[in-house]
Amino acid sequence: MAVKVVTNPERMIANWRIAMFGLANLFLTTNRAFHSTGIIRNPTELQIYLTVAVANIQKLVRERQIPEEYAGTAILPREWVIPISRNAIAAATGLPRETVRRHVESIIARGLLVEDERGGVRLPEGLVTKMGIESVIEPIMTEFTRTAEHLIRLGVVDRDYGD
Repeated sequence: MAVKVVTNPERMIANWRIAMFGLANLFLTTNRAFHSTGIIRNPTELQIYLTVAVANIQKLVRERQIPEEYAGTAILPREWVIPISRNAIAAATGLPRETVRRHVESIIARGLLVEDERGGVRLPEGLVTKMGIESVIEPIMTEFTRTAEHLIRLGVVDRDYGD
């Protein structure tokens, strides 16, 4: 029997302010962690960069069983990396296309994104290891855990045992 994590809409509304605080604080922690590396300059860049990162690995994370060797920072085979167009980034983020174009060009110029020969952009191979940013995940996961625990205590998030 698989346990699923679910939200409780009534408890979410009853604890809206507290839930939003936790989620907003998680975003701010993520922004601070990436900004501290010096590679991301502002929240708009972070939004674009994370959108590209998520798009690039969407095929992998949709797998029922993610191959263990690709769960960490190992370089993914090309067929697992899905590039994303600037228009798709704009649609996903709600940012104006010109803003996305300008920021993507800046991020490419700094070597944090690359044009993919299949179209669109992707993260360069091995970027996390090359830039030494493995540690950026620790403060984000700590805040995520703190937020999740708090939301579970409030009943906003719960476990469904599929009874």
